[in-house]
Amino acid sequence: MPKKKSELFQYVLILKKENPENINYISFLLCFISWVLFLYYAYAHNRFSSVLFWASWLIPVAVVWTIRVKRKFSMSVTYKHPLFVTGCVWLLFPGMRWMALLFILFILFDHQSRHPLEIGVSDERIVINTFFRKRYEWNAFSNVVLKDGLLTLDFKNNKMLQREVIHQDVNENEFNRFCREQLDLRFEI
Repeated sequence: MPKKKSELFQYVLILKKENPENINYISFLLCFISWVLFLYYAYAHNRFSSVLFWASWLIPVAVVWTIRVKRKFSMSVTYKHPLFVTGCVWLLFPGMRWMALLFILFILFDHQSRHPLEIGVSDERIVINTFFRKRYEWNAFSNVVLKDGLLTLDFKNNKMLQREVIHQDVNENEFNRFCREQLDLRFEI
């Protein structure tokens, strides 16, 4: 039996993340559409001197600041600050204050989506570390295989998860033998 790397899991696999630029586009669009809506509301109700109108200009300032920081430091920058500013401006919009809560959720999802997806494998279960952690007992799988850096989780209900593993310091043969033993134990019971 392999030596446990932590008290919970014998193996922890880190999966390759998708390109975060898609998340940035969505965040940018949410901020831009909100800003246009605020300007339209000010135009339609002739409220160019209102707090909502002037506060809405903080949104493009926050977006431009985020883009400049990203270009200046050549680093991955999130849109959490523009999303937060947009959520705060939604608090000023009459009858739509609940939208601020949605923007707080967008910030949480943005944060979670940028973390690498980890899969913990123990002799009891497999845990996928998503926003809402998913736990699967071994009897939910028909096969679990790591081959050439590609992890395949084949569920008994005909679902399949197949993702590329990064930072692989796991011996594939040892991992596959461990998984086969766990699956065989469940089939014997």
